[in-house]
Amino acid sequence: MGFIQDRLEKVRDTFPVPAFARLDRTLGLGMHPYVAVFPGVMDSPGMRRVAPTPQARERLLRDAKVHLSAMPGFAYINTREPCIELAWTYFEMGSHLDLYLDMLHELTHLRQLAEGADLWDRRFSYVDRVTEIEGYAVAVEEGRRLGMTPEMIRSHLHNPWMTQEDVVRLEKHIDVFLQKAGPLPP
Repeated sequence: MGFIQDRLEKVRDTFPVPAFARLDRTLGLGMHPYVAVFPGVMDSPGMRRVAPTPQARERLLRDAKVHLSAMPGFAYINTREPCIELAWTYFEMGSHLDLYLDMLHELTHLRQLAEGADLWDRRFSYVDRVTEIEGYAVAVEEGRRLGMTPEMIRSHLHNPWMTQEDVVRLEKHIDVFLQKAGPLPP
């Protein structure tokens, strides 16, 4: 690792994350199994919220793919493939924590898509869409479990396409979702 890459790692990853939340940044552009991007993901407690049974987790992770692409932005679900489209610049520059939480969120969408959910249901605004609320709830619950402060979580939730009012509304939806969902499955 070069000097600049070493300095970037120190700035980018100031919040300690466990091994299961660390991604493999040696991968190049192209399609990769989800477990190649996050080799320790099966040990993630957050996976129990994404897919509650061991069999469902195993099946989801066996089929989940991540396409590292030169597109701008962050991550989204390609419903035609289906796979997670992950922007190379975000993969390279984002913190392990943000990427881990975002990728749990996107993995939740892959599960929803396999179950027949409409991820782009235009009848609802982005922060009121049931699929988005669940995806963000998975990320927030895991962030809280890892020790993120409310300010860190709010910062993680805020995206360029969301207003501050959107974030507040989303936080309320997330709290209701997690109350109804109850504790993490064993």
